[in-house]
Amino acid sequence: MADPLRYGIVGCAGIGNTHAEAVAAVDGADLVACADLDPDAAAAFADDHDVAHTFADPAAMVDKADVDAASVCTPSGTHADVTSDLAEAGAHVLCEKPLDVTAERVDRMVAACEAAGVTLAGVFQRRFDPAVRRAKRAVEEGEIGRPVLADTHLKWFRPQAYYDSAGWRGTREMDGGAFMNQGIHSLDALQWVMGGVESVRAETGTLARELECEDTGAMVLRFEKGAIGTVAVTMATKGGTDRTEINGTEGSLALADDGIEVRVGTGEETLWSAETESRAPALGSAPHPAGAGHEGVVRDFVDAVREGREPEAPAREARVAVDIVLAAYRSAETGERVTLDAVRGD
Repeated sequence: MADPLRYGIVGCAGIGNTHAEAVAAVDGADLVACADLDPDAAAAFADDHDVAHTFADPAAMVDKADVDAASVCTPSGTHADVTSDLAEAGAHVLCEKPLDVTAERVDRMVAACEAAGVTLAGVFQRRFDPAVRRAKRAVEEGEIGRPVLADTHLKWFRPQAYYDSAGWRGTREMDGGAFMNQGIHSLDALQWVMGGVESVRAETGTLARELECEDTGAMVLRFEKGAIGTVAVTMATKGGTDRTEINGTEGSLALADDGIEVRVGTGEETLWSAETESRAPALGSAPHPAGAGHEGVVRDFVDAVREGREPEAPAREARVAVDIVLAAYRSAETGERVTLDAVRGD
């Protein structure tokens, strides 16, 4: 067995702590260093997670602490710069969502990792959720017939204090809005299950908060395989829900906090309706080998680096949800339907 990866984390607040806990639970990686522009944050993080070395500069962390791989947990608009620095120093990179907030930056970080010959993976933990994986299998195997409609909505609450808590939140250059920051997980899971998105129409609004980007938005998607879908996201409501539903010619499935429900036709049909029966699929048949949540994401990334294989969400996959959001933003500005190819061609 090869020696454990010497692991570092860049960004010592918020989600960085989640990554540290995940690394601690994963065989094959030892958290040896962290980096943050705020020395107090780095020192507190090191104390909390028993990290030996702290740095301000990611490249110096790789060089001086002999780091093999690192998680990027900094504000979204810094991901390209941090990832490029890590890659050029020789470290494999697991980057929090989104990869970055512009196509140019995503292209740059992908190119830097390819030039350095290191792995770049994105964090999309819903792909590790057994219910989501079971839904993907149901779609691929035709359990609900041919999908015709697929919807996801994420209706959450973030107060103004959330956006005021850091100067980068809700800005175009560093964060993005409800689509890019919060809705991207649901959006990625939906497009992954459905097999990709061809084009987007969208409306966005800043309806209840003071920020540069949207607090509320809706998309109409045309999937590559012909189905139509919608995505609705808001951070300005109380009592909302988080739910995905996929409807096919022979049945439907729904994903919510309590797992997955599948309803399929019994064959009994009338002029007005069709009978269905409910199934409670066994999720034990659809786990990810690495587990679920951030722990599963980190374990898969670590194993991929050690085994010389692709991770669950390599760069080309991790950028898809960003491309969809960028297409939505352009559509909201122009009033036109925007293809993903148009965004990627910029």
